[in-house]
Amino acid sequence: MIEIRDSHRVQGESYSSEILCDGMLEQLDDGWQLNYVEQSEGLQGSRSALRVHDQMVSLRREGEFPLDLTLEQGVRHKCYYNTPAGMMQLGVFARQVQSKLTRAGGQIKLDYTLDFSADMVSSNQLEITITTPRIERLE
Repeated sequence: MIEIRDSHRVQGESYSSEILCDGMLEQLDDGWQLNYVEQSEGLQGSRSALRVHDQMVSLRREGEFPLDLTLEQGVRHKCYYNTPAGMMQLGVFARQVQSKLTRAGGQIKLDYTLDFSADMVSSNQLEITITTPRIERLE
């Protein structure tokens, strides 16, 4: 079971959400990959893969609104985000990337900002807790 809790602060207003979904945790030679199907409103059925390596996390989502996002502690990356209004390029700065994963599950914590044209868009926290995961070892 995967529990995803997120909170966002946009122009002084805060909102948060929490979802539960099934997924698979895969142990890789250089880290972990968590695969799950999105349950969030507007993203239902999209497939997401969250890859964790040291202090870097990459998220790749396939579906109606694809996303390829890299979060590396202390580093600003660019990502392209498809929205109903079209493709947007956003800056992503990870203030904190923490992961504690084992074959029994674990937790991923992310604290990051998004910017558009160098203007801050939002401050975000994401916490993913994995319990009783289906484990697969990739060879």
